[in-house]
Amino acid sequence: MTLSLNSAPFLIVVLLSISSVLTSVRADLVDDVCSKTQKPAICLSALRADPRSKGANLEGLATISIDASLKNAQSTRNLVNTLLKQATDPKLKTRYASCLENYNDAVDDIGGLPAFLKSKDYGGLNTHASAASDDPSTCDENFSGPPAEAPQLKDASDKLQGLISIVLVISNLLTG
Repeated sequence: MTLSLNSAPFLIVVLLSISSVLTSVRADLVDDVCSKTQKPAICLSALRADPRSKGANLEGLATISIDASLKNAQSTRNLVNTLLKQATDPKLKTRYASCLENYNDAVDDIGGLPAFLKSKDYGGLNTHASAASDDPSTCDENFSGPPAEAPQLKDASDKLQGLISIVLVISNLLTG
């Protein structure tokens, strides 16, 4: 089959159209997932910042969100450890020590998520992601009365819960 020069512009338009449609379908997947999360802005920021999200399916997006959740949980655990070492108030020391346990649990819970995803055990993925999400909120509950939670810890906790909610949404979509 011979292509004439007259058909070249038509072929270019067709190829660009197909590429545009495929790109928008993937962007719609990120938008669809993020619109269902607790904190859509955190979701959009996390997924769009990772180059692996381009062209990713639900399992790929789950991997990205698990990785982001683990990284955040580890850095928040380090923050709690620093706050614990700096605290002079005995109440704060006790609260931060409890939070450190919560974030150790979160890191462990999140660290186990890839195995559930790999084995396509989406129910297990959901259950363990839910447990991981409870860990930062349990830490936050320690600060229901004075002295107040450090603002940077509250922000990190909110971000982690937002990241884990991506995994929860995806696990529900994968089982649905």
